[in-house]
Amino acid sequence: MQSVQPSDTPSQAYSKDYWDLVLEQLGRNRLFKIALAILALLYASAIYAPLLANDRPYVIVAANYRDYGRALRTLYPATLGLGRILRQTPEEYSADRTGGSSFSYEEALENEHRAVQVQVATMKSYLPAERAGELDDFVAHVDAAVAAGRSGDRDKATGEIRECKSLAKKIRADLRPLDPEHPEKGGIRLESVRLYPLFEAISGTEAFFMILCAIALAWPVWNRLLNRYLFDADRERIRRARKRKWIGALALAAVGGALWGATLGGGADAFNVAPYKEALTKGEIVPEHVVFPPIPFGFAETHGGENFRPPTWAASAAITEEGYYERGARRPQPDPVSGFLPPPAPVAVRFAEPARNAPLRHILGTDSVGRDFLTRLLWGGRVSLSVGLLSAGLLVVIGTVVGSIAGFFGGRVDILVSRFIEIVLCVPPLFLILMVSAFVDPELIPPIFSIVVIIALIRWTGVARLVRGEFLRLREEEFALAARALGFSSMRTIFVHILPNALAPVLVSGAFAVASGILMESTLSFLGFGIQHPIPSWGSLINESRMAEHWWIQIFPGLLIFVTITCYNQVGDAFRDALDPKMKRH
Repeated sequence: MQSVQPSDTPSQAYSKDYWDLVLEQLGRNRLFKIALAILALLYASAIYAPLLANDRPYVIVAANYRDYGRALRTLYPATLGLGRILRQTPEEYSADRTGGSSFSYEEALENEHRAVQVQVATMKSYLPAERAGELDDFVAHVDAAVAAGRSGDRDKATGEIRECKSLAKKIRADLRPLDPEHPEKGGIRLESVRLYPLFEAISGTEAFFMILCAIALAWPVWNRLLNRYLFDADRERIRRARKRKWIGALALAAVGGALWGATLGGGADAFNVAPYKEALTKGEIVPEHVVFPPIPFGFAETHGGENFRPPTWAASAAITEEGYYERGARRPQPDPVSGFLPPPAPVAVRFAEPARNAPLRHILGTDSVGRDFLTRLLWGGRVSLSVGLLSAGLLVVIGTVVGSIAGFFGGRVDILVSRFIEIVLCVPPLFLILMVSAFVDPELIPPIFSIVVIIALIRWTGVARLVRGEFLRLREEEFALAARALGFSSMRTIFVHILPNALAPVLVSGAFAVASGILMESTLSFLGFGIQHPIPSWGSLINESRMAEHWWIQIFPGLLIFVTITCYNQVGDAFRDALDPKMKRH
């Protein structure tokens, strides 16, 4: 007598046909496809926000006179710092340690040596090849001095450092750069260097999600090609390969992200305003070729004179050359008695930015410190959408596990779990979340993680009740009885055999949970208990101003929240209809 294998059970064969039918029903739902397309656009704009809106260029081929001049000026002080270490023995350094330094003699020597090397490397990168050789003699003496200091030869180290000081003074005079604004004064014309500042600022994790998003967006194309040419349109082969496709996509994105982080990407701090635009505007960087993102503003980049500026396509946003608004409520009026007119705050147009009154300069206006609001919205979507997904995923996991255990075992276990669920349901969720948020130290736990955990710990009860009800129904089905009769463990019976057939209400509840999580995060951030300044989220952006005069501050983030929640609700409704046998379309 052949044993029945779990993979061959009729319930699982039915499950495959059932999910194929569900996908077909979803494909016929036009509103579902529209909502899914809008959500894909929102998530893509959030994931690719660094590539869409940034004050770092994609590529820049330029001679950086500012960095070169700073390295040239710092070379001699760095040599003096190295000499101070080398004049001492390790014992003298330890006894005469100043400033409370925790570095050992060897660490301090290595740090000073590296400081000199950095200045030399910066200068060499911009010097013409025929002049860069003048630094080689200096480097040789520095290395000899460090080697003598490590070997304990103080006399040789002192002599080498004396020679280094002399060479540093000579280098400062001979390798003086050309002043781009006053070339008649003479100096060395620097060579251009090709850099990729924006790509170098993207971390491996960001690269992983960018690659995965690109694969997901191109899914209709590559999936159809694979199905047609690799699987010969065989429905059974396509079904079996479905899981392998997405495992391959995840693996490809993971490998790409790892390679990116190991080679090019470093993940620079996004709060640090990039210096390129300011230096290009002042002429400190002389470019040959520069390519900036389509929105050349950083989300932490401020603009004096444009605080709370309306969208620049609005008539009331026009500013004169002197810095006054031309019309509208913000147009300054002289004092009726003294005639005093407030001094203007001229708008500084930096390199690669649209003109002062160009309609596309700040298409959605600016905030209280002149930061581009469209840029803040794109970057804020990363927080709001992430909180919604992560909190929904966590609460679905918690609710599914708890509901599965309660529904499968029944009896006292079910009674205890059900009473606990009822206790949690009695607590007003918003007040509990506000209370917990007020006591969580943001220095200890980042606000985004605390919000995700808090939402999940409060909202899991709905999923648990749905899963419990499904398990109470399915545990008496023949396939569940067969699994227990074959001696399978309770955990295997729950998570391998019953749970896949109980996922229908979980999917529906999960879609609604994402919308609920986004709305809860926006509420907390608006009240000041969520994501804290300067990190943007859609809820915190609404809190930038509550004045009707600054209408764009409330309208645009509120519109994005409304559209996102509406789309997720539509996705949830579509799943509910597709999973309901009474709603099947033939």
